[in-house]
Amino acid sequence: MEPNQENAKRTYFWDRARAGFAGIAETGYGGFALIIAIQVYQAPDTVKGLIAAAGPLGLLVNPLTLSLFSRIGQPSARIAAWIGFLSGLLMLVAAFSSSLWGFLVPVCLAFALASQAMPMLVHVWTENYPSNRRGAYLAGSMMFSIGATLIFSLAGGRLLDIDLRWYRAILLVLSFAYFGTAWVMSRIPSTPVNSQASQNPLRNLWYAIEDWKFGIMLLGWMFLGFGNLMVLPLRFEYLLQPQYGIEASKTMVTLMTFVIPALFRLATSKFWGALFDRIDFMLLRMLLNGMIMVSIILFLTTKSLWVIGISAAILGTAMAGANISWSLWVTKFAAPQRTAAYMSVHTFLTGIRGILAPFLGFYLISGIGARGTAWTGSILVLISILMVACLYASQTKRHA
Repeated sequence: MEPNQENAKRTYFWDRARAGFAGIAETGYGGFALIIAIQVYQAPDTVKGLIAAAGPLGLLVNPLTLSLFSRIGQPSARIAAWIGFLSGLLMLVAAFSSSLWGFLVPVCLAFALASQAMPMLVHVWTENYPSNRRGAYLAGSMMFSIGATLIFSLAGGRLLDIDLRWYRAILLVLSFAYFGTAWVMSRIPSTPVNSQASQNPLRNLWYAIEDWKFGIMLLGWMFLGFGNLMVLPLRFEYLLQPQYGIEASKTMVTLMTFVIPALFRLATSKFWGALFDRIDFMLLRMLLNGMIMVSIILFLTTKSLWVIGISAAILGTAMAGANISWSLWVTKFAAPQRTAAYMSVHTFLTGIRGILAPFLGFYLISGIGARGTAWTGSILVLISILMVACLYASQTKRHA
């Protein structure tokens, strides 16, 4: 049964506002927290890895929290609102801290807690958006998210270049962004998560084996995730630290890691949303993975800021489609009543690679250098492309 049009309109209106606040929050776990850790607290590699892994660590417990949320019986949007409110409180604590651990603990907890909202959002999108328009609707929301990311990353980077003590103001804005998502989510219509999700969380993980196509896609995501996620936090290290020969300003770092990718995400989101609705998901995934692989190779194998900028543009273009496909791809494989459960499995595995990949990346770059790390990451992404290609060929042959 398709959602009614009124619910779709109301959800789209408020979800765009949610996305705007989420775009500001994204600059926190996407880079400002790492910049603050490196520049303000001179944090060691272990702490950098903890910050990069905090969100994925939260994803790791998605099957458990989904089971708890479904037993509560509250509407999914209301649960997401409470998650946003608590994340905002934690970020507020971090803003007024004066020690590394006083900053690190609440920031990591905020990122980990915020990641519990993803299955709730997928449930909202599935029940409120028609199946043939989900990509287009989500692309529209993501444009608001990207715009907010772009504006705040530029402003925040400039403030930190003027005076590093502005970092407290950055954290305060991140806190209010989480509060904003909480208020907006409370306005979105939703129902409780299907009771099937309240079963033993380990039963949900069994879907990866029971549904073999779903399982193969998840394995492909694992290789892609390791290849990409172990490199993403290294971009800050590569641009900032003197041993790599660039020593970019904080404004240049935000340009290469936030602004250029955000501009290209903004320019191409509508295109990828339409493509998600119209072509086979596996073809889309192979295209996106190939672009990510090229961006990894270009970024960490040069000292030219022009080449790094081109890499950032390719990554931004790819991530516009990757964010849509990451958020909605389970709707292509799961029955409507199982989408939250399938998403919890997907986010659980995202958490595993998200925790391990940053530490692996920092270990590799110190051992084999930036170039060797780039090639290692790109090979992992190539494996993911080959896996999806084999599944697609098998499916095409089966239906021939």
